[in-house]
Amino acid sequence: MQIPWRLKKPFRTAQSYFPILKEAKDQFYYSYRKVRSVPSEPFFEAIRLFKDRLDGSYIDVGGNLGQSIDNIRLYAPNARVVSFEPNPALASRLAKRFRGDPDVTIRPIGLSDKPGNFQLHVPSYRGFVYDGLGSLDYQEAHSWINSDTVYFFDPAKLVVDSHACSVETLDAQKLADPVFIKIDVQGLEFQVVKGGVETLGQHEPILLIEDFSAKPDLIELTASLGYKPYTFESGRLLPGASETVSFLFTPKRMSAVTGGHSMRMRPR
Repeated sequence: MQIPWRLKKPFRTAQSYFPILKEAKDQFYYSYRKVRSVPSEPFFEAIRLFKDRLDGSYIDVGGNLGQSIDNIRLYAPNARVVSFEPNPALASRLAKRFRGDPDVTIRPIGLSDKPGNFQLHVPSYRGFVYDGLGSLDYQEAHSWINSDTVYFFDPAKLVVDSHACSVETLDAQKLADPVFIKIDVQGLEFQVVKGGVETLGQHEPILLIEDFSAKPDLIELTASLGYKPYTFESGRLLPGASETVSFLFTPKRMSAVTGGHSMRMRPR
């Protein structure tokens, strides 16, 4: 269950005035999804297509509140998950939430194309912190909250706070067997992939990237690594990038997980 698209702007406006709504919403949806066994985003259901054919770790780049970890474990309950989250507050919450799960590892760092210590920029509006919009790119963090995303927008009420964070490359993590990598880092997906060229070339993990079709530099880079985009639709993976979220496979990985057959889900 999700908030319908047409209601997101009104709800976002309301939570900016009444922050307690966000916490109540998060708790409600977490409980609902757990009881009903439904993902926070429907495209994660595609994992059911290949989970039995993949044996390795699932990588979550941009851990946020743990939604992707929940979605992965919903369809691959025994998966080993490594989640990267540079926001110290969110990383601490994730570590506490999953401290009893030995198959979930939280790494409190960001990933990019070069290592270093950088500033993570986190926007807040009318005192409500949009920690899920934190970005190493100040403009990316500053521009998302506007008159298109909230009603009665007042730019004077928008504040961007900066926090020191550690950043490394994906290649430096020396991940032994990554088979699936979700990347959602507020506009810096290209840098994450660039910093993981060796890892992607060696292991050819399936990639899941938001707004892939709107990132020409990322399209060129992934194509040079042999990746092709797919859309998850009506229980199938179809060739071509989605306008929202795209899966990327190398031909070798696609062949390995399909066995040469169409990737269609069997009934539950």
